[in-house]
Amino acid sequence: MVKPIDLSVSQEIRADGTRRTISLRNAGSSGADSLEIHVDLLGETDVPAPDVLDGFVIGVIFHAMASGRPLRIHGALSRSACMNLHEYQAAWMVWQPGRYRQVELIPDSVVDLPIATQPPRAISAFSGGVDGSFTAVRHARGWLGNASYPLHDVALVQGFDVPLDDDAGFERLVLRIRPLIDALGVRLRLMRTNLKHVARQRWEDSFGAQIASCLHNFSHLNAYGLMGSGEPYSHITYPWGSTPATDYLLSGDRMRLILDGSAFSRTEKIEGLAREPNALNVLKVCWEGSDPGRNCGHCEKCVRTRLNLLAVGVTESDCFDEPFDLAEIGRIKLDLYPQYVELATILEYAAAHGVSGEWVTLLKRRLAAYKRRAALNEALASTRGALASARDRLRAGART
Repeated sequence: MVKPIDLSVSQEIRADGTRRTISLRNAGSSGADSLEIHVDLLGETDVPAPDVLDGFVIGVIFHAMASGRPLRIHGALSRSACMNLHEYQAAWMVWQPGRYRQVELIPDSVVDLPIATQPPRAISAFSGGVDGSFTAVRHARGWLGNASYPLHDVALVQGFDVPLDDDAGFERLVLRIRPLIDALGVRLRLMRTNLKHVARQRWEDSFGAQIASCLHNFSHLNAYGLMGSGEPYSHITYPWGSTPATDYLLSGDRMRLILDGSAFSRTEKIEGLAREPNALNVLKVCWEGSDPGRNCGHCEKCVRTRLNLLAVGVTESDCFDEPFDLAEIGRIKLDLYPQYVELATILEYAAAHGVSGEWVTLLKRRLAAYKRRAALNEALASTRGALASARDRLRAGART
């Protein structure tokens, strides 16, 4: 019999707020290790113990799938979370069959719960970037009329983009985004977690589930958890850690997870944010720079954002410390296909709006170079596969 991973959750009040601890026993590949994942709700002391463990299971589901062992949950799961996570796993089995296996979830009980808050409230994930800012602004400002979610809170997490040990950098990031948060009239909820570092999950696959897990910690206050979308509907990429095909399956009875803004490209979101005073000036998009409180201006995401801005006619923004050197376009580091897609949507926006200039020419040249390299790599992989197949046939023939 396969030995299950055991998951339990405890909660304690600390000097800086409330700590929730996810304990995973028998968590290693040999079934022997134990892991402790901390989720700190900073400044929060009036937090009830969770009545379902939906969000905690969501946070480690990729660990369980990678191990291929059942997850025994010492506590309750909501019925909708059980159903949703079964389908969520099925999708990743299709996308990554060599990496993940569908695992059984075995809670102490399965319960049916009503929405906890009346009238419903919403919380959104927020790091100061384009996607989160667009979601926060358009719902806080009611741009969608009756279709706007009732946004009351935004959650900023230390331990994802901002390292766990950089408290000063986290404080600088808070100061940077505070003017926009205050202008929108929403409450900033601060969190700190070692989930990304301890749970041994591939970030490119699991980041959506890990963010959703954090939002579920506020399901006692909010019925909806919003995450800003990445790729738009017109350029959905699989497999990827956040997509409209599966993110809604990160919902449970207490909180419905909403992937917001997929009808818009990143450039269109920048165009929308330009309507909100100071929104562009406080953007924090960089995760590679050494200072979490500023944008380095040179990494792939910084350069991409500067191109988004150019496409909508913003030549300079206070969110960057230095003027844009167009030579950076030729140096953009493209490691992942979704990065290529994001840059391609900028050219599509420029073409649709009659935008031209030297930067457009340089970006076309950079993307053409990426496509040539990708085609070459694909041809090489195909050749290697054919050679391996021929070698296997020769060996089989020699044995007979």
